[in-house]
Amino acid sequence: MSRENPFAKLDMASIAANQTPTKPGYGMTGAAKTVVRSIEDMAENTKKLMEGEVIVDLDPRLIDDSFVADRLSDDGEEFQELLQAIRGSGQTTPILVRPSSTDAKRYMVVFGHRRLRVARELGVPVKAIVKQLDDTTSAIVQGQENAARSNLSFIERAYFAQNLIASGMTKETVRSSLAIDEAMLSKMLAVVEAVPASVITALGASKKIGRDRWLSLRQLVLAPALSKVAIEHVGSADFQALPEGDRFDRLHDHLRRYKAKSAAKKPKAEVPVRDWTSADRALNVVMNSKAKKVAIELTNVEARPFSEWLSSQMGRLYEEYKGSKTETNGD
Repeated sequence: MSRENPFAKLDMASIAANQTPTKPGYGMTGAAKTVVRSIEDMAENTKKLMEGEVIVDLDPRLIDDSFVADRLSDDGEEFQELLQAIRGSGQTTPILVRPSSTDAKRYMVVFGHRRLRVARELGVPVKAIVKQLDDTTSAIVQGQENAARSNLSFIERAYFAQNLIASGMTKETVRSSLAIDEAMLSKMLAVVEAVPASVITALGASKKIGRDRWLSLRQLVLAPALSKVAIEHVGSADFQALPEGDRFDRLHDHLRRYKAKSAAKKPKAEVPVRDWTSADRALNVVMNSKAKKVAIELTNVEARPFSEWLSSQMGRLYEEYKGSKTETNGD
């Protein structure tokens, strides 16, 4: 049976001309040449990985999911389209699996998770290539195949990166798997480490939401009060009834309104005020103290003449003030 190259639809000519395909809701910036080279390399490596291998039919019930998750949603319409295509025309592209490390009769999927799910749902064998791979190689191949197909959102890639690190992979392996630079990996991890896991799960893949919007949400939930509000909000029945594509914006707007409302209600800090009135009540002095500023207000009949006298005596009074500090420190 002929095999379709999983990278056949990737426009390598445009990539070579620095016209990288656009990822939905997510743009990769920085280290452009490195990323382009990584995409070219991953296509070539996967082609070599698949060439000359025997395609076998496997019972999908004998194949376990990957040891590291990379998806937050079921893909909805895309999955249904794939299911109908395979039901009508059969599976044209094999998945990649590796022998299980714990059971000689079982396998673990490396890539082709959705095709595996389709086979499970249809109750038919899945066409697969079996390759002996270790965890590190599996993680890299899984990430690169997803990157080449451009079907993972920013938060799914970040989620995948976090899961790889949690499984013991180095950051170098994670960067290689996702074809990203160190700065992008730092941003991804900053998001998944700050945004509560229950919130990420509730928001799902958020296909149209890119890096900058997720960083904005992260900045909001860094405040413990807003993080609590976010968890409560996504747990409500009304929120869970929303289409997944609307959830991120709804939560982000809710948190911004809550923050603005809380700031408006917050009472202003008390400003220290001191006042003094002369014995003859001809002069009133009020002093408003701030961090590095004191406003002095003189009122009543002696206000103007006293201010003029005070100005003329400022040098002497300041020296007396300094002398009083010296005496106090000496004691």
